[in-house]
Amino acid sequence: MKKYAYIGALGLLSIITTEFGVIGVLPEIANHYKISIDQASWLLSGFALVIAFLGPFMTLLTAKMDKKQLMLGATALFLISSIVSVFLPPFWLLLIFRLLPALLQPVYIANALAIAVKYAKEGEESQMMSIVFSGITIATFTTIPLATYMTNLYGLEAIFVIQGVTSSVAFLAIYWLLPSVPGSEKTFDTKELSVFKQASFIRSALVNLFIIAMWFSIYSYFADYLNKQKRCLD
Repeated sequence: MKKYAYIGALGLLSIITTEFGVIGVLPEIANHYKISIDQASWLLSGFALVIAFLGPFMTLLTAKMDKKQLMLGATALFLISSIVSVFLPPFWLLLIFRLLPALLQPVYIANALAIAVKYAKEGEESQMMSIVFSGITIATFTTIPLATYMTNLYGLEAIFVIQGVTSSVAFLAIYWLLPSVPGSEKTFDTKELSVFKQASFIRSALVNLFIIAMWFSIYSYFADYLNKQKRCLD
């Protein structure tokens, strides 16, 4: 059913809004906490590092758990993170509440894809996966720029409010509309970790590493650059 794929996309939209939403307001975060833009960028870099190093293991460790419950847990963790962030706690606490949800981001994606494919008609599996991943694209063009715009109008808290609202909507949609799906009965075998040694995996991982590093090297500092140019023009 396409409905399940769209629910997965909604949840992914909320997650990506939380993950990337801080990009456009890094200068404001740095100014609020009286830190450098480099330090503020850890809100993004730390999130990405947790996913990179712990994501595969978290996915394997939770493989036997109910997929709907895992998606609810991941979305709830993102919601809690947003609620705490609204109060603009000390930077170290804000960073911790940014890193904790990152543990379950890959878990959410893996289970959203699994449910979408499980209920897809034969031959439509790829289409359902595309719908789930469309949540990333939609967030890029809607909630992320909206969050940046609202922050400029109403202050830094606005971005975390928007993140909380999107996570709340996603949580309710998953809770009411998604069926429970038991986890895999397959016993985890440590031999499966050998995939990390395969040359094809290493090549793909390195390509993605350098491409994404390039993206966020630009994203993290471009907002600060534009902010400085605006002040010069004013």
